[in-house]
Amino acid sequence: MFRTTTVLLVALLLPVTALAQLQAPASPTATRPVSLPGSPPPTSPTATRPSSVPPPTRDDAQREDPQPRVPPPPRPTKPPTKPPIKPVTPPPPMRPIYDSKGQRVEGMRQAGPNRVFDPRTGRYHTTEPSGVGQRIVPPPAGATPQR
Repeated sequence: MFRTTTVLLVALLLPVTALAQLQAPASPTATRPVSLPGSPPPTSPTATRPSSVPPPTRDDAQREDPQPRVPPPPRPTKPPTKPPIKPVTPPPPMRPIYDSKGQRVEGMRQAGPNRVFDPRTGRYHTTEPSGVGQRIVPPPAGATPQR
């Protein structure tokens, strides 16, 4: 009995909840006034004038010199300028590489700071600055070659 009533109640309420989700959402400005840029802020309907100030009369309105608001003249805009063209600088010349005996070695490529790659053997060598170039540091005695 209880189970049948529960199933019947769920079956009746399911379409109602689905229809509630399909309703159009409320306007985001339904609860607050819309204020556009450049317009004075709206006054609240509950704000009233103090009772000590008399309401303006027709003579007061005529005495005021209403000046129409004239928007400021548009500023002249500069056309977009292109950034200055930087000349392409060639990479710095390769520093010569010398072997551990001081003889110049050709074909080595700089692989990083204080590292060179020998494409003929496929090995990397550690170097140290020497004069205007790099000098290959000999591996310690008994060390296996690096790959």
